[in-house]
Amino acid sequence: MFTSGQFNDFQNRVQEVLHAAQTRATARAKEFESEARKLFDLAGDRAQVELKSFLAGAKSDTRESVANLGIEIEKLGKRLQEIARSAAEPVANGKDDPASSGFQPPTA
Repeated sequence: MFTSGQFNDFQNRVQEVLHAAQTRATARAKEFESEARKLFDLAGDRAQVELKSFLAGAKSDTRESVANLGIEIEKLGKRLQEIARSAAEPVANGKDDPASSGFQPPTA
């Protein structure tokens, strides 16, 4: 088996390796923390710029233009609902109805 000297040498070597690994891990963690702080600061700065541009846009837009945008969004929603309803309806005879697709075949 091991002599007490060999066991002590082995134990010292394990402690050295663990200490070295811990030192490397600590250094690497500090690097990650530094990078994370830089990214956090950068993201915060960008968010402030975005917010300022949104506020500036809101100040320059008239109430009428915002209302018109709302109306257009509502029209789009209604159109999407119509499309969804027509897609959910069963197809007669297994063939698509050209009138429901919005496509009109050419007339001769």
